[in-house]
Amino acid sequence: MARKILLLSFLLSFLSNYSQDSIAYFSDALRLNINSYNAASNRAFENKDFNEGKRLFDSLVQYKLIGTRFDDFTVKGYNSKDVILNNISKPILLVTYTSWCILNKGDAPALNELAKKYPENLQIIILFWDKKQNLKKIATQFSNAIKICYANESYANDFRIIATLKHTLGIPTVFFIDEDKKVVNINRIKNHYKPKISFDTALTISYDLFDQMINPYLNKITSNSAIVNNND
Repeated sequence: MARKILLLSFLLSFLSNYSQDSIAYFSDALRLNINSYNAASNRAFENKDFNEGKRLFDSLVQYKLIGTRFDDFTVKGYNSKDVILNNISKPILLVTYTSWCILNKGDAPALNELAKKYPENLQIIILFWDKKQNLKKIATQFSNAIKICYANESYANDFRIIATLKHTLGIPTVFFIDEDKKVVNINRIKNHYKPKISFDTALTISYDLFDQMINPYLNKITSNSAIVNNND
């Protein structure tokens, strides 16, 4: 009974906190809903009901976070100046990692392929919750078309983005944001790292995860551009 009441409270919060017709900032929507989500999610985890945990995460994303306006975060660039999200005119695929967690074998190659496939319509940003000196080896795995960034608790200006992204939805997480900075999709990256997994299998798993998040939207952009060009 207690579990049902907790779940009902979580679902009701989806309907009462703010109107989905109005534009809300991602951080505000997350702050309004994260406590009820965490309570329900923790209960599901305690019961080892992992399907329920995934359903709760998907519900949070679908009903409360998609369509919100992503905050104008500024992050430190590893080989560049600070990266200001609002200064990027293309859709953004933002992937968060830490250097101490082993990346899936196929993640970096898959992201490199996507950066090569969509040079005009997508900006990939890899954000490490880490200090710059810890990224020397791992940063070389990614192509120059991908912006490598970092944020850490030891840097005073990073408090807001860390509180909003790192300490809420977990690590690693991937966000897809459109050119108007509205959230299109959010997903977690499952750790399927296995030493003996083949490179081709690892690449396919990682590529499919990222591609399924961005493909419908980018294909729509490409189709619309083709129609406009044909009409010209």
